[in-house]
Amino acid sequence: MGLLTLYSVSGGAFWIKQAVFAGLGATIVYTIFKLLDLKFFQDFSWVFYIVNIALLIALKFLGTTILGSQRWIKLGPLSIQPSEFAKVFLIIFLAAWLSKYPIRNFVDIVKALVLISIPSFLVLIQPDLGTTLVYIAICFGMLYWAGARLIELLILLSPILAAVCSALNPVLFSYQGGAINFQVTLPLVIFIAVFFSSLYFFLKAWTSPWISSVVFVLLGVNALAVVFRELVWGLLKEYQQKRLTIFLDPYADPLGAGYQFIQSIYAIGSGGLTGKGIGAGDLTQGQFVPEQHTDFIFSAIGEEYGLIGTFIVVILFTALLFNLIRIAGVCKNEFVSLLAIGTFSMLFFHVFVNIGMNLSVMPITGVPLPFMSYGGSSMLVNIFLISLVLLCAKREKIFS
Repeated sequence: MGLLTLYSVSGGAFWIKQAVFAGLGATIVYTIFKLLDLKFFQDFSWVFYIVNIALLIALKFLGTTILGSQRWIKLGPLSIQPSEFAKVFLIIFLAAWLSKYPIRNFVDIVKALVLISIPSFLVLIQPDLGTTLVYIAICFGMLYWAGARLIELLILLSPILAAVCSALNPVLFSYQGGAINFQVTLPLVIFIAVFFSSLYFFLKAWTSPWISSVVFVLLGVNALAVVFRELVWGLLKEYQQKRLTIFLDPYADPLGAGYQFIQSIYAIGSGGLTGKGIGAGDLTQGQFVPEQHTDFIFSAIGEEYGLIGTFIVVILFTALLFNLIRIAGVCKNEFVSLLAIGTFSMLFFHVFVNIGMNLSVMPITGVPLPFMSYGGSSMLVNIFLISLVLLCAKREKIFS
């Protein structure tokens, strides 16, 4: 379905390359799994971690800049994206680490986050915010599966939530009567929630001053995230600011930052129930949706396959994600279970954010739709991870 859509969108310019990468990926995966066993990936996880860091550092010196981001390394006619392969290294390393050192307390969470912060920072400065968010989704999904409590992860995420909400500054409740005039905003609610959560951890872990100190530092970071949000926001260029906020009202800049959102919505809506047919979408064939072969491939599906086609795509992704959860849940090997949940977290975030971008309910972050958006590195990574999990599941006799 992805190849058919790419053929329609690009007129043959991209779908052949994508088919070659799919075949190449299948060949590479078959060869690797014939030569290596599961224990190899677990034993050499630290090597993957170091190679990951080395590739991301090399990118700063050897990388090619496209559309303002230094994400690709040219190898003759091919371009590889190290940040995509870093997802594989990250999942394998975290699965090995957490299977050996499961989460027992807050300190274990902090240790894992410190290790992950290095590759995440190297990707963020490319700049590549979307892939950085994918890393965060992978990390928090695997930490939760390894034993971290939801409240602990929410506390760690709270500075980001507070900063984002303070930028949008939504008012949840306001009252004005006589001398009384006050508003309850979402950043205030987050701050109060973190305060009481921190107090809970302080009382529970009062015998460990170090843990209590870390938690209360996070409380301070929450406050600083709101206070200094304007300063950090000012470091972004104007087009970057618009890109992150224009989804709230695309018609505020219909010919600029909001153009891509508006055209995507029109394309999806014009498909109706059954779509206009492959190669018959007016907006798709007229190339009215920028970057449609990558980030906005879902809009082409909506226009040419209609509501039924988009529903089929969602059902297929749901089935894939459900089986990954099933493998993670029944597998007795903790390493394999964490591999499955890491792959699930990555794919779920990609699908949720990409479709949200196409429907103008999420900001544009450059996250592709797995197996459908054009991208050789992404295709290789997705094939490798799915194949690795399925091979492990077969050896664990989850599937025959």
